[in-house]
Amino acid sequence: MKRIALGVSICCLVAFTFLSKFEDRPQLRNLDFAVTVKIQERIDRSAHLRLASLVGNIMEGSTFFASPAFTSVVVIVLAVGMAYDRKKKRFYPMAMVIPIGFGLILLAELYGKSIVHHPSPPFSMIKHPTSLFPANYVNEQFSYPSGHAARALFIGIIGVLLYLKSTLTKENGKSRVYKMVPIILAVVYVLLVSISRIYLGEHWFSDVLGGLLLGSGIGCLSLLFLV
Repeated sequence: MKRIALGVSICCLVAFTFLSKFEDRPQLRNLDFAVTVKIQERIDRSAHLRLASLVGNIMEGSTFFASPAFTSVVVIVLAVGMAYDRKKKRFYPMAMVIPIGFGLILLAELYGKSIVHHPSPPFSMIKHPTSLFPANYVNEQFSYPSGHAARALFIGIIGVLLYLKSTLTKENGKSRVYKMVPIILAVVYVLLVSISRIYLGEHWFSDVLGGLLLGSGIGCLSLLFLV
């Protein structure tokens, strides 16, 4: 398990480094624009998604649940939940790896947006849906990487690990399908956040890809100390 986590972490962080270096290539810029336009058009014109306000609520809602403030609270809850084993009545100091990993993601995001000058999508591509989660749209100058995508995947990885550890230590009659529900929810959460950042015009495809590589790299690296 640790070898797999280490291998995935190294591959993702190396890929993130290379993407950070070559994200200004014209081919990648063209891909960013094409993916953004395609996602926005497919969602807005879909016969099954005529309620634009509902789509806006879903997209902005998923973005809210990956915001720095909300995810900071989730990280604290996960760290506390993993730090103490009620059954064995023991504390696990290694749970501090969770907030440390979260902090590394924030630093990497700050580095990317300060050093890797990847222009954000133009203001004309930003969506302004009427939603239950009103947002203050700020057209930032640089957008690489997507911190929302990175935080969502990091929390998804740690959350699934905590869930799996709790189910392995408890004997119950839950079906296998029922046990898979949290894992499926984590996957849906990450996908919604990733797509929403592109659909709302806040990030390019490469920004989201960089965020996912960063989140998975730091998340898998954290697993080395938690499993």
